[in-house]
Amino acid sequence: MIKGRKGKGAKGEKSLTNTTAESSMGDEVLRQQIAEKAYELYEKRGQSHGQDLDDWLEAERLVLSEIGSQAHSTAKKPRRKER
Repeated sequence: MIKGRKGKGAKGEKSLTNTTAESSMGDEVLRQQIAEKAYELYEKRGQSHGQDLDDWLEAERLVLSEIGSQAHSTAKKPRRKER
């Protein structure tokens, strides 16, 4: 990295340190969402022990699916060329 540069690179790109920090924060938020969903599943099953991995994997699937559907629904639709 060039000395004195902060934030964005030459073409408006984020620096590696900013991207890494944002990724870490995003990973932590994702992990928290999965943990909360896994706990909900645990409670739904009557708080019986021994299925924590199953709960975590199901929670992960549900959270990632929800995020994917949100991203899909908020994505910009391509503009149609006017004639």
